[in-house]
Amino acid sequence: MNKRLMLGVGVTALVLCGCFSKVEVLPAVSTPPVFAPLPEPEAQTQVGLAISGGGSRAATFAAGVLEALGEMRIKDSGGERSLLERVQYISSVSGGSLATAYYAALKPPKAEPVLGDRGLAPAYQTFFTAYKAAMQENFEWPAALRQVLLFRAFNPTKGAYSLADVWDGKFFHGMTFATLYEREARGDSPRVILNGTSYNSGKRFVLTTLPYADFDYDFVGWFIEDLRVRLGLAGKTEGLAIIQRNLESAREHLLPLTFEQIGADHHQLRLSLGVATSASFPPVVGPVTYSVAGNPPYQHVGDGGLFDNLGTESLTTLFLKKIPKDDPKKRGLIIVVDAAYPFDAAKYDLDKNKKGFEVFKDDPSRIVGIMEERADAYQLMLWDALRTQGILLPDFAHLRVEVLKHSEATWSGYQDLPEECRGEFAPDVTPETIQQAVSQIPTLFRITPCHGALLVKAAHKVVEAHRDRIVKFLEAQP
Repeated sequence: MNKRLMLGVGVTALVLCGCFSKVEVLPAVSTPPVFAPLPEPEAQTQVGLAISGGGSRAATFAAGVLEALGEMRIKDSGGERSLLERVQYISSVSGGSLATAYYAALKPPKAEPVLGDRGLAPAYQTFFTAYKAAMQENFEWPAALRQVLLFRAFNPTKGAYSLADVWDGKFFHGMTFATLYEREARGDSPRVILNGTSYNSGKRFVLTTLPYADFDYDFVGWFIEDLRVRLGLAGKTEGLAIIQRNLESAREHLLPLTFEQIGADHHQLRLSLGVATSASFPPVVGPVTYSVAGNPPYQHVGDGGLFDNLGTESLTTLFLKKIPKDDPKKRGLIIVVDAAYPFDAAKYDLDKNKKGFEVFKDDPSRIVGIMEERADAYQLMLWDALRTQGILLPDFAHLRVEVLKHSEATWSGYQDLPEECRGEFAPDVTPETIQQAVSQIPTLFRITPCHGALLVKAAHKVVEAHRDRIVKFLEAQP
């Protein structure tokens, strides 16, 4: 065999190595839950953040929102403290999971006050400066380089590992879910829920240290009991059995899967790989394949945005379990940090484009987006109908949802732009043009300095617009 042929065979073998499957093998656990339950928060009002997907756009906007929420002062029986000190849970998707994991892993400990005399305390000023800069780093090129150097180029599954390796090298340094649990147990971090999607079943897959029992909400029992009374009063009970069967089917699909559910011990699972699992969007990255003790069935888990791109469903299910309708003193506030790409943002370009196929070339996730738009519309209609009828859900005084959208910030013109953007907009730029530019920031794991600065400023604007409603709800007496 000549040298040229040998070289060709060697290169081919190395390239093909990247095509081999990669399975994340977890040990079996015999006694659930995997992590011991922690004491319930003592506060009557539960506070949670739901952080959307959207790559570095979502991660940067989330960092800006958390900084602004940190500056928000809330009065309670213990005096005055930052809203961040009231946050007990964070549920996230994709790029939002990177921001969530960074915050949970690296924020100052509980003993460190968030607020000083005039704004954030020094430790938190330092933290948020590093946080915002970290979320704007270019993660795509280092991950792509690892794919090439480690002969993974033709294996999207290993792309998730390349991203995880990059994040480990920069931030997490091998931190595991066991380490995260230790921070949660000390009160140094909120409880974290990273959301993925099981390609096996289509169900939501949550990567968390919370026990499955916290998500096992019997909405069928609540609903059927309420409906039985209502239908009985109206003399219409013949359809109850069909409704119950349909609800049981819905419950089976809507309740999440967890590592506890599949009998896996994820104590030593890297937090970075959990984030990469939540952010894996095939065919470019992922999914991540998990197995218990190396045996089938294999669980293929990818982008949580395929099921719910806001991270709200896990948090809502959790809160419904912790805020029973028959306890008027229990309340909940969910703040949704929504930097998802607005579905209608592409309309500006599509209205002028004659080449229909470019829709998929420029935005391959648009098909998923169409289905998500319809699902969101039905969900909003259903939830509002149930809430106004007093069925299943707490009323608005007991469960409040505040949605903070990056695209809803109000701009006043050129003078309102961050310094990093002054050279990219004309001096006579209109507020509408700035808002449109913010809406069209692409979904990538890299971001320009101007886009990053716009998102951070948008975050502070949107939080300020919602400040009074948030403060009023949290300061009200149950």
